[in-house]
Amino acid sequence: MRLIERWRAWASHHRVHAGILFALSYVALSRTSGQRFVLGAAVVIVGETIRVWACGHLVRNVELTRAGPYRFVRNPLYLGSLFIGLGLALLTVSAPIWLAGLAILFLGFYLPTMHVEELRLQSLFGAEYQEYIERVPRLLPAVRRHDAWEVGAAEPSPFSWQQARQNRELRTVGVMMALLIVQALKLLLASNPTT
Repeated sequence: MRLIERWRAWASHHRVHAGILFALSYVALSRTSGQRFVLGAAVVIVGETIRVWACGHLVRNVELTRAGPYRFVRNPLYLGSLFIGLGLALLTVSAPIWLAGLAILFLGFYLPTMHVEELRLQSLFGAEYQEYIERVPRLLPAVRRHDAWEVGAAEPSPFSWQQARQNRELRTVGVMMALLIVQALKLLLASNPTT
């Protein structure tokens, strides 16, 4: 049991490094095709939209965020990242290999990180967070609508671009745009070889 806890802490600390390594490998080794590019880019855009929406509501360590996508899942940032990873894999001609890599990244780093973050949030927000856990699923929205707000509770704050910027999500938007541009350039160069 202690080994699992140590792995969770290590994975949580190194998840960004693992993601960067995955992205660099992706840029260096992946190839795309025209049909795949459109589908994959659309899924990446959906994922980044979820992340921006979440960051526009997220107020870290001050209040328990239950607005925006947090009404439907406790970890919308990771859900958005999952969509981004799926989209990037779908862009490639070797999607099964990249999907396997994404599965390893997600199971090995992101799921343990979610556990660590939930423990931290439980220590910060106590019973309020426990009730939230009981009402809202961790990662995948359920068919039924989840109302994370109690009757009579104050309305959640609206989406804020300033909050999204403060949470540094616009950097992720830039990185995703750069990845899509690199893939588009690789596609263009592959379709117009110089002789």
